[in-house]
Amino acid sequence: MIYKKVEFDHEVRKIVRRVFSLCCTAISVLLLTGCDPTAGSTVYEVIYPSGCTRDCYTRDEKFPIEGSSCSLQWEEADDYRKTHDYDMRILDENGSVLYEYLDMGSTTMRGIRQEADVIWVCAEQWTAPHYNGYLEGWLKESNLLLIDLSDGEILFQDKAGENEFYITSNGTRCYFYSPGKEESEKLFGWIKIPAENAVIYYREISDWTQKHAVYSFDYAAEPDIDTSHGVETRIRFYISENGLKMVWTSYESVGNGDWEYLEKKVYEIPLTPNASEQAGRLTRVSA
Repeated sequence: MIYKKVEFDHEVRKIVRRVFSLCCTAISVLLLTGCDPTAGSTVYEVIYPSGCTRDCYTRDEKFPIEGSSCSLQWEEADDYRKTHDYDMRILDENGSVLYEYLDMGSTTMRGIRQEADVIWVCAEQWTAPHYNGYLEGWLKESNLLLIDLSDGEILFQDKAGENEFYITSNGTRCYFYSPGKEESEKLFGWIKIPAENAVIYYREISDWTQKHAVYSFDYAAEPDIDTSHGVETRIRFYISENGLKMVWTSYESVGNGDWEYLEKKVYEIPLTPNASEQAGRLTRVSA
């Protein structure tokens, strides 16, 4: 009887240790994922014709304005500790301040020249911890400004909403990428919310509240691609004068200790308006 009791106690202790070990493992996983809520988020990367790029690891205080010798610079506002606002500066080719716009900047800004001395500037507000933006699902809002570099006048200003990712501009149009949404449920399944495919659309300054669809993708969350062997999924937006190439990639091992971004899916999207739309578009702004 004593032998059986000892054997029974031994088995109980083994079970307890096993349960304890499993609990510790589960807690560790939860703690690790909780420490980085951005884990698994798709990374955005914008690549301009000049070769300048911007992604979640870009932390430069200055960033070139595409097609111009000028650059953008952010600076903490005088009341930064209270408001967490940033000022925006436009610098000339020598690094001297041309114009300064109080409380209009951010640590993630991009600019692109249009015709003559007119530029579009996008100042983005991201909420992703540990990264400087450019993670899908973490874009709070963006401030879009059309600026005349000859005198610093703001010709147009408005905002884009949550997860409206600014891509580029063409005249008075600004193009955005909106990630799709998978089907979801509310009220314990009583209400089903259908999936929404990802889309590229533009806003026009004459009717900024309207979204004009340019291209609807064949996916909601991501295309039918295999990223199971990768440690990072990244969308690369290659901007050209007449269009956009959008490439889904996965960062994977290619052997011998080397890692590369492997292309998984490519989309070619024209963004150039037809001749009747193009005529006089910027003259409406400068008139």
